[in-house]
Amino acid sequence: MSRYKELLKDKKLMSGIYAVTLITALLILALVVKGPEESGRLLADRNGCITGISRRSMDRSERYDLSLEIKDGENILTRDVTLTLQAGSDGGGHARTEDAETREAEIEAAVDNMISSIEYSREKEIRLPSALPDGTAVKWKAANRSAGPAVILIPLMYVGLVILMAAGSVKEDRTAAEKRRSIMRGLPRFCNQLYLMINAGLILSDAFDTISAGYEDSGACSPFEKDLIELREATEGHRVSTAQVINEYAVKHDVKEMIRIAAILNENEKRGSDVVESLERESRYLWDERKTVAREYGKSIDTKMSYPLGLLLIVLIVITMAPALLNM
Repeated sequence: MSRYKELLKDKKLMSGIYAVTLITALLILALVVKGPEESGRLLADRNGCITGISRRSMDRSERYDLSLEIKDGENILTRDVTLTLQAGSDGGGHARTEDAETREAEIEAAVDNMISSIEYSREKEIRLPSALPDGTAVKWKAANRSAGPAVILIPLMYVGLVILMAAGSVKEDRTAAEKRRSIMRGLPRFCNQLYLMINAGLILSDAFDTISAGYEDSGACSPFEKDLIELREATEGHRVSTAQVINEYAVKHDVKEMIRIAAILNENEKRGSDVVESLERESRYLWDERKTVAREYGKSIDTKMSYPLGLLLIVLIVITMAPALLNM
C-alpha cells in the first residue's frame, strides 16, 4: 500500500499514465464509433431483413456493412458485403464477369454485378434486390462487425505500457534510494575529514580538493566518493563556490543531512561564521545516525533469516514423519 501511494505521488509517472490513457481512449473511440461515411439509415422489414438504404447525403460516399444470404435450392450461401455508395456517380463501374464453370462461380459473378449497380446508384433511397437476375432468392441483413482484435489488443497494450512505466519508476526510486544510502554511509567520514582539515587551517576549497584526491589515491572508492572526485574534476580551475557545488549535489539527491552541511559551509563563506564547531556537531550526529541505521539493518537480517529457517524446519518435520506415515 505504501509503494502504491508513493507511485501516485510520482508526478512524472502520473503524467505519463494520463497521456497514455488519453491516447488509448481516443483509439478505442475511433474504432468503436462509426465514421462519417456510415451515417445513413437501413430500412428493414418485420423479420429484420434489410430491404433498402436511405442515404443521408448524395454529395459524399457512404459505407454500409451487410450480410448477404443466398438461397440456391437447398444450399444457403452467406457472404459479408461492404457497400460503398459513391457520391454523384453516373453509374458504370460494373464488377467483372467471368465465364462461370460452376454454379457457385455464377452466383459470385451475379452478386458482384448486383453490388456494383447498388454502389453506383444515384437514388436517395435505394431498394435492395430480393433476388439475383436468375431468380435466386437473397436476404440482406445488418452485419454485426466489431472493431475486431484491435479492441482487445489496445487495452492489453495499455495495461502493458502502464506496468512498464510503473516498473521503470520503481527502478528509478530504488536507484535513487541506493544512491542516498551510499551518501549516508560516506557522509560521516567526509564531514569528519572536512572538520579536521578546516580546524587545521585549510580553506574549504583546499580541504575539499585534498579529501577528493585522497579518495582517488585510495583506489577502492564508494559511489559517493567517486561522485566527489568527479565534482572536483568538474570544478577544477573554475571560480565556483565549493559550498554551492556541495549544496547542488545534495539537492540533486535529496539528502537533507548534506544540505545542512552545505548551508553551514555557505554561511561560513558569506559571513565568515565559525564553521568548526558546527561541523564537529554534525559529524557526531552523522556517526550516531550511521550506528542507528546499522543496528536496524542488522535486525532486518535476522528477520530475513527466519523464513529459510522456517522452511528448513518444515522439511525436517516432513522427513521425520515420513517413515511413520509410510508404515501405517
